[in-house]
Amino acid sequence: MISLRKLTATAAVAVAVSVFSPVPAHAAILPPPTDFTLSWQGDKLRLTWKDGGDANYVHVEYPNLGQNNVFLASRHADDSDELLLPANLLHSDRVRLYVQSYDGTSFSQPAYSEWFDTEVPAVPYLQDASLAPGAQVRLIWSQIASPDQTPNDPLDRPVDRLYATVGATDGPPAYQVPLPVGGESTATIDAQPRPAIVRLEAANDWGTASTSTGDDDKFVRVARAGVGIAVPTQQVYSQTLAIKSTLDLFTTAGREDQVTGIPVELQTRPTSTAAWKTSGRYAGNTTAAFDTGIAALGNRQYRLWVPGRKKVSAHEITLIPEVSTSAKSSVTLTKFTAAGFSPSTAKLGATVNLSAKIQPAATVQGTLQRWTGKTWINGSKVQFKNGTALVPIKASGATARYRVNLGPFVFNGLTINATTSSTFTLTIR
Repeated sequence: MISLRKLTATAAVAVAVSVFSPVPAHAAILPPPTDFTLSWQGDKLRLTWKDGGDANYVHVEYPNLGQNNVFLASRHADDSDELLLPANLLHSDRVRLYVQSYDGTSFSQPAYSEWFDTEVPAVPYLQDASLAPGAQVRLIWSQIASPDQTPNDPLDRPVDRLYATVGATDGPPAYQVPLPVGGESTATIDAQPRPAIVRLEAANDWGTASTSTGDDDKFVRVARAGVGIAVPTQQVYSQTLAIKSTLDLFTTAGREDQVTGIPVELQTRPTSTAAWKTSGRYAGNTTAAFDTGIAALGNRQYRLWVPGRKKVSAHEITLIPEVSTSAKSSVTLTKFTAAGFSPSTAKLGATVNLSAKIQPAATVQGTLQRWTGKTWINGSKVQFKNGTALVPIKASGATARYRVNLGPFVFNGLTINATTSSTFTLTIR
C-alpha cells in the first residue's frame, strides 16, 4: 500500500523527476479527474478539479526543458479537490500541469491544464543615466517584450513591474524604487548611500530579472567624491598663495580609486555674498596632495570645485557628482619693493627724499612713522601715485628709525590689508 502525504511541494530550483511512473504498467481503470482549472490566489497557484473521492498526484511538464514528468504534490483521498502551490516553477515558455487520481492500486489517465508560460520579463536595457541636481540619478531605459508562446493563458496577468534597486556596492539593495511601466521610460531617483549601484529589475508573478555586475546589460555606479583644500591665511601681493588640495574618489565601498588627471577648478570670490568665479584650472589626482597655487591679488575666499563627470563603458555607467570644499579665506598685504631715504645720512636741517614703491601700483596715501624708542608716531603724509612715492623731508631731531604705514585700500575690486614697510634709518650728523 502506497503511503500518501497531505501535501508535498518541491522548489523550482531543485525539482526532481518523479521516482514512480504516473501510469503503472497495467492499464488505468479509474476515470481521470474533470474540470481541472488553474488560477491565481494572491501569489500562489490555485488548482481545482473534480474526481470520485480518490487520492491525487500533481505533476508538471516542461517539454522544452526535456522534463515531462516532474512531481509537485499529492493529496489524500479525504482531502478536498483543491491545492495551493507556490509560484516557483522553472522558467519556461511552455508549461502545463496534470493531475491523476489514485485508488491505492491504480492511477487514472492524466487530466491536463491548458498550456501556460512561466517566463519572467526581459531585463530592461539601460540606455543612459545622468546626474540631476542634488546628486539624484536620471535613468532612461527601454524594454523589449518577450514573445508569448501561450497568449491569453489562464495565468497571464496584464502588468509586469519595473524597479530600480539602489544599494551600497558591498551590500544588498538599500531600497527599491518603482518605475513606470508602459510608454514612459525615464525616471529620476535618489541614490543614497554612496558609493552605490543602481540596477534595473523587471518582475512578475514568476520571478525577477535583474542586471548585475556580471551581466552584459548595463548598470549604474554612483561614486562618492571628496575634496580638501589648505589655504595660507595671508600672503604678500603678487606672491604665490601656496594652496594645496586633495581628492578622494570611491566607486566601490572601502577601496579608493587611484586616478590622475582629474579636472579641478580653483574658484574665488571677494566676499561671502559674491558669486564664485573660476581663477585657475588644474589636473588633480587621488594619490597625493597637489598644488593649486595662485597669485595673491587681494583679500578673497577660495574653494576647490570638481565638476561632475560621467564615464561610460560597455557594461556600466559611472556617475561622479560634482563636489567642492567649504570657503577658505586669505588676506593680501601690500608688497613694498622699496622704502628709504636718499641720502640716508644727512646734516640736521638738510632736505632728503623719501622714496617708496609698492605693488599693486595703486594711487593711495600712507603715513611716515618714526620710532621713539617706545612707540611709533605719525609724521608726514606719503602720497603714492601708480605705486610710486617721492616726498622731500627736512632732517630734524636725532638719528631714528622710520617706516611707511599704509591703511587698507581697494584695488581692482579687491581689498588689500593694512601694511607697513620694513624699517629704515635716517642718520643725522
